[in-house]
Amino acid sequence: MRFAPLAFIAALFSTTAHAEAARYIVHFADTASARAARLPSRDVHARGDRGPRHVRSLATGGEVFDLPDGNPAHLAALSGVVSVEEDVWIQPTAVVDPLWRRQWNLHDARTGVDAEVAWRRTRGAGAVVAVLDTGITPHPEFDGQLLPGFDFVSDPDNARDGDGRDPDPVDAGDWKDVGDCGAKTPRRSTWHGTHVAGIVAARAGNHPGMVGLAPEAKLLPVRVMGRCGGRLSDIADAVVWASGGAVPGVPPVTRRADVINLSLGVGGACGMSFARAIDDARSRGTVVVAAAGNDAVSANAEMPANCPGVVTVAAVARDGGAAWYSNFGERITLAAPGGSLGDRGADDIVSSVDGGERGRERPAYRWLAGTSMAAPHVSALVALMRSVDPAIDVDAVTRQLVDNARPMAGPCPRGCGAGLMDAGATVDAVYEDRARS
Repeated sequence: MRFAPLAFIAALFSTTAHAEAARYIVHFADTASARAARLPSRDVHARGDRGPRHVRSLATGGEVFDLPDGNPAHLAALSGVVSVEEDVWIQPTAVVDPLWRRQWNLHDARTGVDAEVAWRRTRGAGAVVAVLDTGITPHPEFDGQLLPGFDFVSDPDNARDGDGRDPDPVDAGDWKDVGDCGAKTPRRSTWHGTHVAGIVAARAGNHPGMVGLAPEAKLLPVRVMGRCGGRLSDIADAVVWASGGAVPGVPPVTRRADVINLSLGVGGACGMSFARAIDDARSRGTVVVAAAGNDAVSANAEMPANCPGVVTVAAVARDGGAAWYSNFGERITLAAPGGSLGDRGADDIVSSVDGGERGRERPAYRWLAGTSMAAPHVSALVALMRSVDPAIDVDAVTRQLVDNARPMAGPCPRGCGAGLMDAGATVDAVYEDRARS
C-alpha cells in the first residue's frame, strides 16, 4: 500500500507490490526496549542476515525497520513491543482534466463557499498553512507566499531528486512509466501539491491568474510524496515538524503552521504513528485537516481521515450534492467543493500546476477533482479564522466550522457531516466572538 494524494488521478489508493524489503514501524513500551532493538539490527545487517534492519527513529518515538523476508513476526517477538504497523505508502487524493469567473467554488451562490463575505474581515494575513504533499513548483501564484519548507521523502529513488531528506521541497514530478510502482500504463506528473497550494493561497491581483481562499496567508511547503507516493513514517515526521515539533536530523521549522493540509490517504485503521503525530500537532495548536478519500465508501476506512482529532472533509460536486466519488459517513466533519469529475472539466476545481508532462516546464493551470481539492478549502478557512483570532484553539476551530456550515444545496444521503463549509458565516462568527471576549 502507499499513501496517495487525494485527487482523482488514475487508480487511487491502490495496493502495489514493490521489489523491496517490507518496512514496519514498531513502538516499544520504554526507551530501553527500543534501544536494545536498535543495536542488534545493526549486527544483523552487518552479517547480511535476513532479519530486521533498523532504519531510523521517528519523532514520536517509533522505530522504523526493514524486513528483507517480509515477516513481521520477527518484530512482534522483540522485547517490549507495543505495536507493529506497516510503513505503508500514502497516495495523493485529485482527478486531472482562467480565472475568477471559473472559480465557482469560491463565489457561486448555491455551491460556493462565500469567499467575498469572508474577505470583508480578512484575507488570511498572519496565518500559515502547511501543505504536506508532492511539493510545490515555482509559479507566479506563489510569489512572496512561500516560507522555507522541507523535503521529507527519505528514499532517493522515490524522491527523484538524487537524495533523501533535504531543505528543497520543490516537486520533482511524479510521472510513471510502465512498471514504475506497479503501474500498468504510463501517467503524466500530477503536480498535485501545487494544485492544492493554489486553492489555499494563490495570490490575488496577478493577471490572468486565479486567487486562493486565503491569498494573504503564507504557505509552508512540505514534500512528503514522490513517484510512488509517500511513506507513513515520512509523513508522520512531517506532521510533527510542520507543527513546530523536533524531528531528529531536521532543522526546526521557522514558523509553526496554524493548519496542516493532508490531501492524501490510504485504506486502513489509524495507526499509532499517525495518531501520535496528529495529537502532538494539536497539542501545539495546529489544526489538522484531511481529505475524506475518493473510494465512495465510509471515511472510517481511510487513514488519516479516520484519525482522532482530524477535521475530515468530504467533496461537493458542482450541482451542490455530494460528489459521487467522495467518501462519507460519521467521520465527516463537513464538506467543501471538490468538483464533479464528469464530462465538463469546468465543473471541477481550477488551480495552479506545472505544464510539464514529466519534469517541470512552465507555470500552468488545470482542472482537478477529488477530496484533495475539498480539503484545502477548509484549510484556507482555518487560516482566515486564525488571521481574525490568532488565539482560537483547535477544538474551537472545529466547533465554528461545524456550527456555521450551511445545508447542502443537493443530496448527501450517506453523510456529509455538518454540511457545506461557509467561509463568510464562519469568519464573521469568529470575529464577533473575539470582539465580545
